[in-house]
Amino acid sequence: MASTLRERMEAPDGNTEDREIWETMRTWLVLIRIAIVVLTIFTAELFEEHTLKNFSISIWAVIIGIPLFILISMVIVQGDKRFAPDFEERRKKSMASMAVKRPIRKRE
Repeated sequence: MASTLRERMEAPDGNTEDREIWETMRTWLVLIRIAIVVLTIFTAELFEEHTLKNFSISIWAVIIGIPLFILISMVIVQGDKRFAPDFEERRKKSMASMAVKRPIRKRE
């Protein structure tokens, strides 16, 4: 039978506090990662003529933006491995679906 809304809300959902904290942090990291890409492109286009230490500001935006994007991506992947294994499984499945349809086989 259907339970009441109160009973469903009081029932534990199986998430630990670590996982809930990670899901919140992961959301913010993904949003920050998107902002980094947008701001890198915006800065590279807007400050093309200005220089700092003999480099254009647009070059500095790329020098700082790309490694920061990669670092945050690595933090997200490592956090998924540690705190949310089902996210990691989903990521692996999506990577496997992008694999080559006819891989090179070993010669017999």
